[in-house]
Amino acid sequence: MIHYSKTGQGQPVLLVHGFPNDSSAWNNIVPALAAQYQVLLPDLPGAGQSPMPDTPLSMALMADALLEVLDREGIGKVLLAGHSMGGYTAMEFAVRYPERVKGISLVHSLASADSEEKKENRRKAMTLIRKGRSEQEMFLRGMAQNLFAGSFAEAHPEVVRNVVARGMQLSGEALCAFYQAIMDRSDKRDRLATFGFPLQWIIGDEDTATPMKEALEQCHLAPVNSVHLYSPCGHMSMDEYPERLAADLLAFFRFCPA
Repeated sequence: MIHYSKTGQGQPVLLVHGFPNDSSAWNNIVPALAAQYQVLLPDLPGAGQSPMPDTPLSMALMADALLEVLDREGIGKVLLAGHSMGGYTAMEFAVRYPERVKGISLVHSLASADSEEKKENRRKAMTLIRKGRSEQEMFLRGMAQNLFAGSFAEAHPEVVRNVVARGMQLSGEALCAFYQAIMDRSDKRDRLATFGFPLQWIIGDEDTATPMKEALEQCHLAPVNSVHLYSPCGHMSMDEYPERLAADLLAFFRFCPA
């Protein structure tokens, strides 16, 4: 069983963090959401206070971990918001358990799989990470700097450092396992048309991890979509625009069928 916390009352909302973070990545927006909803904050397997699983990490394993949380809480259907890798996990959950989903917000995330170029870049990063802790920090420093819009990173270096610090709390084994799971995920663009629930797309115009062009090419494929373009914004709107993100999530949750 993975570790998770919960706060607030009302309809349940499941916030799924991305890479290389844990559930604390949502801290800036949790108070606003918890004023109206019950917010569940899981640490995915191998992140935060959740141990590494005995079997290899995969999107299916992480989706099943979310299901365990819902079953333990006695929750039938849920609203999900997934950031980056958390969005991939939410999409896997939706494909496997569509009857448990009221709506999904993809926060800087996509339905597509990695390109071959992205896979090769991830393999190179994994090779670096496996060399040791100093190389892991080197990787995280470069990655963290690129997660934010240039103007934000320059004005808020402490926020960039926080991402590095969270990543350094993960083992090199966990970082590589997450990257492998991300690389191995399936393309779900053809499944979007089958979803019977709304999708929300949070897109940053300076997001190099989830490029705006790719997101805009996908955000019309589901039957019901809500699209929000943030500018200037990178991959981390929960840090760059926390008040706006919280407001957009709340509006989306209200729109989804109860």
